[in-house]
Amino acid sequence: MAHDQQADARTITRRIRAGDEAAFTRFYELWFAPALALARAVSRRDEHWCLDVVQDVMMAVAERIPVLGSDEQLRAWLARSVVNAVTDRVRSEQRRERRERCTASAADDPAEEPWQQLAADERRQWLLASVAELSLTERDLLTARFGGLGTVTEVAARLGISADAAHGRLRRALVGLRRRAREWWHGR
Repeated sequence: MAHDQQADARTITRRIRAGDEAAFTRFYELWFAPALALARAVSRRDEHWCLDVVQDVMMAVAERIPVLGSDEQLRAWLARSVVNAVTDRVRSEQRRERRERCTASAADDPAEEPWQQLAADERRQWLLASVAELSLTERDLLTARFGGLGTVTEVAARLGISADAAHGRLRRALVGLRRRAREWWHGR
């Protein structure tokens, strides 16, 4: 196939969607370096970090690139994908660092008074009982969000619901748990 046909955005994206490995290889050759440069400019991180991000983006391209009509649309879609991937990775790292700091500070605290441990155990038992009352879907979504066993989007796909629906159900479950927690705590 001629170079200009392989480089045409509509042709190459259509062929990638159809599972054509040669088209994906050509896309990778053409767009990896610009995607890496954008990841470095946006994140201001080292090359290894950016290589991981761009590799994730390229895997997403292979799985879900839309058919795009022009090089400008392709460039914009890829740029948005890179920026989103950088943002997601930075946020993920920030959440992990916060969890690690909380764990480290809890480990550094002197031993709690026995009554504090009893109160914490009582709250934990209440939470476990309340979560057990949720639907299986809500429990799966909570586990994905807070248990690190996949993303909410991955769980949504397994459940056969959209990511938006999954996030909505998760929000409603959390609001309900918070409301019941306030009622429980103040009603004691």
